[in-house]
Amino acid sequence: MDSLQHRHAPSFLLQGFLGLQGILLGFLLFFGGVDASVSAAGIDPSVIDAPHAPYRAWAPSLTPLAVAPFPAIDPFEATYRFGWEGVSAGGASVSVRIGDDSTGKADTSRRRISADGGPNELVRKLWNYHADYQGEAGANGEVPSWFHMDESVSRGMMFSDAVFTPDAVFACHHLTTESKPWWYTPLPGVRDLFAAMLFVRSQPLRDGDHLRLSTFPDRNPYLVDLTVAGRDTLEIMGKKIRAIRFTIAIQTIQTMGPNIGKLAPHKKFRSGRIWMSDDSRRIPLKAEVDVFVGSVFAELVKITPPF
Repeated sequence: MDSLQHRHAPSFLLQGFLGLQGILLGFLLFFGGVDASVSAAGIDPSVIDAPHAPYRAWAPSLTPLAVAPFPAIDPFEATYRFGWEGVSAGGASVSVRIGDDSTGKADTSRRRISADGGPNELVRKLWNYHADYQGEAGANGEVPSWFHMDESVSRGMMFSDAVFTPDAVFACHHLTTESKPWWYTPLPGVRDLFAAMLFVRSQPLRDGDHLRLSTFPDRNPYLVDLTVAGRDTLEIMGKKIRAIRFTIAIQTIQTMGPNIGKLAPHKKFRSGRIWMSDDSRRIPLKAEVDVFVGSVFAELVKITPPF
């Protein structure tokens, strides 16, 4: 990674959310990608011989944009609850709406997300945390995209900013009391979590499909593998809803040092299962993620417009 002098965040990076660390990360990572060739994935083969050369072992398997994308997601507002070992521990509110063009006017080819959340009052006594997030990407997960996240942690306020171009990310993560540089990281097919979500839901999602995506949720990049494991009927908000079930695997991508390009097991993640509605909306419904401290979950409890 190359260090860039960090004076202030780009003016278009607004205040916002998405930390919620482990569980929210596991929940949103289900929006991943599918295997394809380098050219089909939108990665110039010549680039693999330049900054992306260290990633040639897995870059060709990244997902291409869908030839015939699933219809773009309509605006909605939702509330999710999170918990550990079946016990509710907090939640988050999420709003997805039409994005903006360079002049600030509505642009139906883009989508914007705002979210905020954290632990409930009881858990906050042990883990005082809150996050606010905003981001924007193409309606089918195309870049350029960006996100900005404010996190309230025990050490104070922390900010994360990232700007994504095709196959690279500019990012900075720091406490308000720190002055840190922006980092530039060439990385094949990299997307933030929101762009990844839009990208995955645009795919055909047939049973047995294998999906692969490189993603940068905050400070470290990951290679995410998803499998469309089948269809289920879930009872959500007192209703029976048909759902697509994914299984998920996550590996850490090394971006510096002698092991650049190598993959390593995620130290905390064990396995996961994620469900999204199997209808014209493809809304995330539920996630169960097995981590080093046990099983954590996320579940939809309210949505507008309703199902």
